[in-house]
Amino acid sequence: MGPIIFLVFVMIAIIIYGITQTRKSNRLKKKYGAALHSVGIHYSGLPQVPEGKKVDVLLGNGNLYIQADQQIFELSLSKVSGVHHPNQREVMKFQSFLIIGYHMNGRHRKIKLAFFKSAVAKTFLWEIERQLFTNNSSNGVIRL
Repeated sequence: MGPIIFLVFVMIAIIIYGITQTRKSNRLKKKYGAALHSVGIHYSGLPQVPEGKKVDVLLGNGNLYIQADQQIFELSLSKVSGVHHPNQREVMKFQSFLIIGYHMNGRHRKIKLAFFKSAVAKTFLWEIERQLFTNNSSNGVIRL
């Protein structure tokens, strides 16, 4: 009977954790008007954010928002020069990377973010590309 009670407590804890994460995600989406949200790890490119720092990544309203603790970076998609999702995965870390080329303060930077699921990185990649194509089109002509 003891292992069953332990299993029930573990399941309840997992459910509570999932509910709190979903509420946090919905709150952040509403705050920024974002369609996509995920938790990632910052590797390089953002000033004053250490490597390996857990960040919230949101996409919406023509902007990419990256929130690290109390710092919020708002990156306009009009300044994005390219987005890349390398197919290779690190063998031991099981992370999928998203690399964003961005013009910041007159310099070109590469912002490197890691996600635990490859599907999340690909979803951000496809949505950023879709918004860039939509923003650069008029009268049926897409400017590349």
